[in-house]
Amino acid sequence: MCGITGVVSNNSIDLSSIQKMNTKLLHRGPDSYGYLCTKETINTHVTDKMYYLKHYNHANFAFGHRRLAIHDVSSDGDQPMSYRDRYWIVFNGEIFNFIELKVELEEKGYLFNSSTDTEIIMAAYDYWGVDCLNKFNGDWVFVLVDLYKNKIFISRDRFGVKPLYYFAKPGLFVFGSEIKAILEHPEVTKEPNIDYLMDFVKNGQNEYSKETAFKDIYRFDFASYVEEDLRSFLHRDNLNFKKFWALTANLSAEPLNEKKLEEYAKQYYAMLEQSVKIRLRSDVKIGMSLSGGLDSSSILYLINEQQGKDVTQKMEAFSSVYQTPGTQDCDESVLISEIATLLDVKSNQTEPKEEDVPAEHRKMIYYLDTPPDSTLMSSWYTAKLESEYGIRVTLSGEGADEQLAGYLRYITYYFSNIRLRDILKNYRAFKSISGVQIYLWTGIVANCAKRLFGKNITQSLYKKTRRKEQIFTPVNEKLKQDIFGCLVTLHHVDERAFMAHSIELRAPFMDYLLVEFLASLPVTYKLARGWTKYLARYSFDGLLPKTINWNKIKKGWPVPESYWFQGKLKSWLDNTIETSAFLKQHQFYSTYKSNKVSLVLKIRLLNIAIWHDVFFNNKED
Repeated sequence: MCGITGVVSNNSIDLSSIQKMNTKLLHRGPDSYGYLCTKETINTHVTDKMYYLKHYNHANFAFGHRRLAIHDVSSDGDQPMSYRDRYWIVFNGEIFNFIELKVELEEKGYLFNSSTDTEIIMAAYDYWGVDCLNKFNGDWVFVLVDLYKNKIFISRDRFGVKPLYYFAKPGLFVFGSEIKAILEHPEVTKEPNIDYLMDFVKNGQNEYSKETAFKDIYRFDFASYVEEDLRSFLHRDNLNFKKFWALTANLSAEPLNEKKLEEYAKQYYAMLEQSVKIRLRSDVKIGMSLSGGLDSSSILYLINEQQGKDVTQKMEAFSSVYQTPGTQDCDESVLISEIATLLDVKSNQTEPKEEDVPAEHRKMIYYLDTPPDSTLMSSWYTAKLESEYGIRVTLSGEGADEQLAGYLRYITYYFSNIRLRDILKNYRAFKSISGVQIYLWTGIVANCAKRLFGKNITQSLYKKTRRKEQIFTPVNEKLKQDIFGCLVTLHHVDERAFMAHSIELRAPFMDYLLVEFLASLPVTYKLARGWTKYLARYSFDGLLPKTINWNKIKKGWPVPESYWFQGKLKSWLDNTIETSAFLKQHQFYSTYKSNKVSLVLKIRLLNIAIWHDVFFNNKED
């Protein structure tokens, strides 16, 4: 888990600019650094940790790397790394199945000089070409150069877990793990993307589209790669992206079958268990980010099972809790303590202090690069706590809700599509879920209206409520959309919160084999008998406490923003928005003065104001 940056150019490259870019990524890789450059690079004296390709004439490039050492913490794992004097790579992420791939490649005659997954990528590319991407089970971005064929090969993982941004024009390509690094390049103009920000105010955070909050700086497509001759690569106006993976969702209305349920539950448990197993591979200290919900508790249970009675490997859990009077609605400390006690796991807890929120919030905005929907203080403080305990890798329950229909909004889609004669039975089953009524009735009314007026008219009426969703989308299709939509945004905010504290975040639910398996199951195994995530609950029945496994109250790392911003932090919120010249200049402020402005919208405006102050008024963390 690291930070990468670099430049490919028709002109000479100033290594001092690459060094400035790389320094911006210190938090992503505090353990080591390195540079690779060709002969048309100037100021090569700025560092001693540099590889100089003085005889390479085909194209000009310079790469930088910051290392967070996870596997083979010796200098053998430092980057940029070469293989067979032919390939050079800068890589951020983890190939979790690298041990299995290493055995397979060794059987084919490949030799290795380290115990890292970085070498495996280059050997795999040498043997399988771009098809190596289909062999990788992990989260990654990398930029690889083949000196023999004069090719550049860039790829990003299936789910957009690891970030990669770029600035491109004919003759110049600048890339980095974070936007703040790219902004250090002298030919990159720092300018806000007003269209993106206006859409953010209206529709919320979007980390899955090409556009970013900075004009002319783009996201590299996930589940994609670029492989091209270096010179032709530099003469393109747009990158020639190619997809290497896609997800197929089961849209059948197949009813629940007890025999299949039993078999699916066994498969689910075994696949999640294997996913956890390979994500425990590390040469540094690992922790568990525990919310107290079903998903993170399931992961902690599987970790505990694999570590057994080995006290030297015993996992520690880390959580944000809220026990200050007025914030208890966001507190999950009772459930956190219950699962920790059951599994004999040490529970480390922290509570954000209201008076510290403004300063920590500003730091969070800086490390995220783009304004988020909320203050993110639960994940931020959990990461901060883990860092204080020396944790370098943490596991989380991220990604389960978007695959197993854990959010209440999926119930609307479920009820809008079921048969009329099944509505009453299902209503009776689901009505006891906390906060579900609006979602139930929206789906029921849409279903009935569809019978009376047809799908198109009903959808048009639904859109007039200012909802952009297609209400008759099948649940499994909606889950697929969210895996490549809002879940990518969630990956972004969590990855950045933890990497700001030099911690690698691993999410076992995002193992692509498990994702493919769950997408192949009919929705009746996810929303069933009045339960969300039914398959997961059924699989862990009797293993986790009933209060967690069969809990009908959904929280998920909540933050007491209503309490804060209606209390002591109200003046800070209002003053930050009201004194922002940027908000007033671009008409964001008129939205704030509306009588119907929600707290969610206020926080978005707060985040834009601070984001602009941090990046354009030079008031970084």
